[in-house]
Amino acid sequence: MHRVILLLSIIPLLVAIILRRFNGDRILRRDGQELLTKPAEDTARRMLDAMGHENIELLQSKSPWAVLGSSSDKAVELPDYTKGKRHPGTVESHAHAALRVGVFLLSQREPTLTGKREWALRFGHVFPVFTVICVIFALAVGKLPALWGLSIIVGSLGLAACAQALTLACELRAATLASVVLEKKRIFPRLSEEELLVPAIRAQAWRAIVPGLLARLM
Repeated sequence: MHRVILLLSIIPLLVAIILRRFNGDRILRRDGQELLTKPAEDTARRMLDAMGHENIELLQSKSPWAVLGSSSDKAVELPDYTKGKRHPGTVESHAHAALRVGVFLLSQREPTLTGKREWALRFGHVFPVFTVICVIFALAVGKLPALWGLSIIVGSLGLAACAQALTLACELRAATLASVVLEKKRIFPRLSEEELLVPAIRAQAWRAIVPGLLARLM
């Protein structure tokens, strides 16, 4: 039975990884480190202002699953783009910030859709971690065979991948909305910067198809 669970769980995981590599990582690896003339926070601010949301604050996010940004209607959360290997001026950082704004704008129109996506992201981060802790404890007290433990962990990742894949359409729609705002409102004076950023926004959305625990290892 554990072999069946392992096989059924590996399939969605492999599909998610392949889709992320081809539609997300490939594009961001090619263009993601190109530097633009403005920081990512400035792009987010200009997008919000262009859509009549001058009163919306930009805050630094603390939640590990805040890929979508804040669910609040008063603020959009962005990570600190100066930490780690990030740089606030790269295409990757701008794409991430633009996607957050796109999800915020979408949430104003379809809050139920974005709410389901945020739940899926939370589930994808928390459930596999909780499962790993439970399995380690069960193995430590000798109540669970090792192969069953491995199958249960992979099963939790497969289930999380399914949840995130089934709700990915939300971020893809948000990426399209963000791209339309960039193009219609002329956020960037240089067309070359806009052409770099538009495919990168969609690539950022595809990155979120892989569960959080596995995504951190990629």
